Amino acid sequence: MIAFFDTSVHIDVLRGDLQLADVLARVHGGPVRLSPIVASELLRGASARAARAVERLVATLVPIEPPSWRGAWLEAGRLLPRVFANHESVGLARLQNDVLLALTARHTGAVLVSKDRHFVQLQRQVRFTAVLL
Repeated sequence: MIAFFDTSVHIDVLRGDLQLADVLARVHGGPVRLSPIVASELLRGASARAARAVERLVATLVPIEPPSWRGAWLEAGRLLPRVFANHESVGLARLQNDVLLALTARHTGAVLVSKDRHFVQLQRQVRFTAVLL
């Protein structure tokens, strides 16, 4: 099954805090794709040295996207206030991206791998497959 990683997982793999083989074992070694949302989050927070590693990821991994970005953005806007009424503790922009990641997983049938527990709350409203580390 195709898998893609949330930003937190990529950061820990790049830092060496998580072993890629261990993460892949959790998703049965399936092919890994890269969400453009995650690539953007990684690039905007990366140092010059880390940005080179992220650019290698972008060049190496096949992108994963919902069939309609327009539809995903509209659906995210509708879902966000219902799922995360008290969003101040995490931040609306981050949660918006996470809703888009969940919708990507749902629309593509891929597994989203994350360390962020708020995906459990999101799964109550959006049916998608996630592996939480």
